[in-house]
Amino acid sequence: METLKDKTAVVTGAASGIGLAMVRRFARAGAKLVISDIDDTKLKRALDEVTGLGASAMAMTVDVADESQNRALFESAIEKFGQVNVVCLNAGVQGSIGRSWSLSKDDYEWALGIVLGGVIHGVRTFVPHLVDHGDGHVVITASVSGHVSSPFNAPYTIAKHGAVTLAETLFHELQMERSTVGVTCLCPGSVKTNIANAAAALPPGSAGSTKGKLGNQILEMSQQVVEDGLDPAVVGEQVHDAILDGRFWLFTDESWDGPIAARATEIAGRAQPRFRAPNFE
Repeated sequence: METLKDKTAVVTGAASGIGLAMVRRFARAGAKLVISDIDDTKLKRALDEVTGLGASAMAMTVDVADESQNRALFESAIEKFGQVNVVCLNAGVQGSIGRSWSLSKDDYEWALGIVLGGVIHGVRTFVPHLVDHGDGHVVITASVSGHVSSPFNAPYTIAKHGAVTLAETLFHELQMERSTVGVTCLCPGSVKTNIANAAAALPPGSAGSTKGKLGNQILEMSQQVVEDGLDPAVVGEQVHDAILDGRFWLFTDESWDGPIAARATEIAGRAQPRFRAPNFE
């Protein structure tokens, strides 16, 4: 894909953070936009902003964990613009933080339904259309957490591992079938978004909330790491360029390269795993 000008881009989780950075960048590139989020108020603000940038756009409130709502998003996009070219499956949540055995079935299902289920539904809904017309690209927002196994964050880590392998599987399938549809697996490190603060705002005991003193302590650490993270606008620029370059892997920075490489070495050597993270020993 040489340009996003006059292409139609669908972005889920578009009302804040990385999703909003994507739509801002796509709007400046001349794309037509279909933006979705579960937060009505923020979604309306995002729509006002991108139309203010001159983009032709529509917005739709969507819970990506619901397959039928994904289908409705696709049908609305086709009705509005006739064709979809770029699909960014970006919606996500932090998920419950705590000991893996202390988390409830609802904690797991809530995070997996949004973070992984949303990607699965998006692939099943949009990719057949992209393959049919051939001028398309899929961006799946995974995470560095899809390459390392972080303690006390099981639902999110499981979901992001699933997102990574789905992105790779999709890429291999499209390559083997000689499709011109591209795939990018976006693996952000620390980015200054609202994901940790949103988790902190959940009612105690609800699905996705932290569990116990340990969970609260780790969430506080996560909030600080996110606050010191990369500006989402940088990621929006990176995603735009990766689509035009047809690049599969997109890591937002190099800080997790060492831990990821060390884990690969451990696996190849059948060694006992050891958790590593930047500035963590």
